[in-house]
Amino acid sequence: MSEGEKPTKKIFKAVDTQTFAVVGHIELDRIDLQNRSGTVSRVLVGEASLRGQGIGTQMVKKLLLFGFEELKLHRISIGVFDFNIAGVSCYEKVGFVKEGYFRDAYKVGDKYWSYYVMSILESEWKSSDI
Repeated sequence: MSEGEKPTKKIFKAVDTQTFAVVGHIELDRIDLQNRSGTVSRVLVGEASLRGQGIGTQMVKKLLLFGFEELKLHRISIGVFDFNIAGVSCYEKVGFVKEGYFRDAYKVGDKYWSYYVMSILESEWKSSDI
């Protein structure tokens, strides 16, 4: 549910302020107000030519601001495939900490994919310079 009094998901798009073109997408999913937690999902900077310019970092920062300030969450997590080096770097840059590593967790074709679970706590976010 992405609307209503107690949504479990919030969906956002990133828009270029000059062209008004949609350049990215990000979601805050599994919002649990009782436990004050949520999960970042479906982070995407659309055009390959726009990647590496900090758009993803800006989207994640805005989502954390919304999660911690508006929703008063305590913990926000994310799962990221280990081969997504840019994603791992982006999340670490804004304060996420690796909590675990799930080896060969998904079978895709003939290969297995592994991923990290990362999180950031409200206190870590408040004490950062981000």
